[in-house]
Amino acid sequence: MLDPQASTLSHRAAARPRCPKCQSRMEVQRITAARPGFEHWTLRCVKCGLINEAQVSTDPMKSDAIGWVNSDLRTPE
Repeated sequence: MLDPQASTLSHRAAARPRCPKCQSRMEVQRITAARPGFEHWTLRCVKCGLINEAQVSTDPMKSDAIGWVNSDLRTPE
């Protein structure tokens, strides 16, 4: 179940985030789909074993969000 209090990380921060408890690097244990434009990541600290969950934004150019780019929408002139 998704935790509504789960943090949201950018892809840069999510690469190897720091543990909020001991500041060691965490590793991704599982990635599942979440709301559109986001993934739900389960992270585990390699030192203390803390489990953390986060919502990570996906690359909009590699998702369903690119549909608007190919549409007839244009910038106002």
